[in-house]
Amino acid sequence: MPDMPTSPDAAPYFPLPDGYPFCKVIPGFLSPQECAGLVAESEERGFARADSDYPPSYRNNDRQVLDSPELASRMWQRLQGLLPPTMQPATAAPSQAPWTLDSINERFRFCRYRAGQRFEIHQDGVHHRSRTRQSCLTFLLYLSDGDACEGGDTLFYDAGPAGAAPPVARVRPRAGSLMVFDHRLWHAGEQVASGIKYILRSDVLYRDPGDPGDPGASPHPALRTFEPGHQGYVWTLEALDDDTFASGGRDTSIRVWRRDGSLLGALQGHTRSVLGLARLPGGRLASVSRDRSLRIWDWRSGSCVQAVEQAHAAAVLGVIGLEAGAIATSGADRVIQLWDAHGGHHGSLAGHRGWVWCLDRMPDGLLASASEDGAVRIWDPARAACLHVLPGDVALRALAVSGCGRCIVTANIQGELTVWEHLRGAWTRQRSFRAHQAAARRVRWLSGTRLASAGEDNRTLLWTMPGGRQAYVEPSLNFTTDILAMGSGILGCSYDGQIRWLGGTDHSFDEEHEDEPSKQAPDRRSRLADPAQHPELRRPLPDAGLRR
Repeated sequence: MPDMPTSPDAAPYFPLPDGYPFCKVIPGFLSPQECAGLVAESEERGFARADSDYPPSYRNNDRQVLDSPELASRMWQRLQGLLPPTMQPATAAPSQAPWTLDSINERFRFCRYRAGQRFEIHQDGVHHRSRTRQSCLTFLLYLSDGDACEGGDTLFYDAGPAGAAPPVARVRPRAGSLMVFDHRLWHAGEQVASGIKYILRSDVLYRDPGDPGDPGASPHPALRTFEPGHQGYVWTLEALDDDTFASGGRDTSIRVWRRDGSLLGALQGHTRSVLGLARLPGGRLASVSRDRSLRIWDWRSGSCVQAVEQAHAAAVLGVIGLEAGAIATSGADRVIQLWDAHGGHHGSLAGHRGWVWCLDRMPDGLLASASEDGAVRIWDPARAACLHVLPGDVALRALAVSGCGRCIVTANIQGELTVWEHLRGAWTRQRSFRAHQAAARRVRWLSGTRLASAGEDNRTLLWTMPGGRQAYVEPSLNFTTDILAMGSGILGCSYDGQIRWLGGTDHSFDEEHEDEPSKQAPDRRSRLADPAQHPELRRPLPDAGLRR
């Protein structure tokens, strides 16, 4: 790894080897006195632990959110002349003109790392102000010196966490130093062994130079199937009937679509990200959110017929419809809650030792759950009893139960899928295999012999079961988050705010093609991520006018 300057008066430098996306460190961006003032103000406001909104396997530091246009204006003035004037965002077509530097996100995140706290390998998500105005760069300002703590360096990696190699660069905190880097870089906050580390986080936004003034316009003409789309990531999809589905995500709205791409309406009521949707009988839809609530909608009229504002003590992560219109929800509070068809509380299921990410129905009224603790539990909700525990050591993100109920597939944070089968009265682990090079976000059965998985390696994969043969790969522009079968087509959604048909059409995956050799869609992602084809993603040369 290259040697890093340690003096606060040092010139800006580029800590990553040549050929990597943009990353620049600017020492002395703030004075020690300014840093101390920001730390004191943040401590006076108070920090909260991140583990009520972020999984412990991902991060466990203390966090505070501050919306401050005044602070953004101050930071913006100091940034003049220090950043690339143009960038090519992940959501732009390769042939599109680069976007122009625009502003700083007014939402700042103060982070405090005490002994034992860290942030695992990850990429930063895009902040979508609109489809033509969004962030490309992470703004990370160190408010304390590395001398104030042991550990706590920022580490950069060549790829995601699955089988991660040693870091390619290490940046030591220095009070007042600003680091600005491409969102697509894999990085981590090293665990603090002793002392305290403070940082301030925001995002640098760029704007499409051809912005027609339509905030709903997509910058990528090929991806305009479902417009006007969500502002920010799309997290979840749910079929409502053969021709209609719903989507939910970061912008707090639920959108109802026809499969031809037309928007039927938007359901408004949640105040934070929508994380789960479940179809209910009688034209109703259940939704859950990071805002802790459960809402029941008449999706045809757009009205919310019931709201449980405090369904869980932390973020609500999953929801599923049960028999007779009943509902089960799961949360970051480690509990599964049971509700009747009208939102009345009917009981709780406790036993998991971590976040309960996902629920799925099983035959005979049973329920399966997957947790951050690595285990699957199978429940009888009628008796509030746990019947089976399928153990595991790696945090799970998703599970899917086959239609016959005899097979369960789980997905974990290392990108592995594990197949469990019910044989002679017992659940047996049949196989585990690496499907994704980062965390697997979602797994779904699309038919009796077809499985789909979505992951943080920006890929959606189709598998032929029970053998687990990869049948199709579709690269995306950002994390893929959910998959949904609609007729002979398959829908996918992702962190770039897009909903799209896999293969580009709504009839690409007839059952008769299941036994064909593995196919791959055109790789939009690799063209965008290759610095050799996109010089603007490489670090600028010293004469590029970006040093001060």
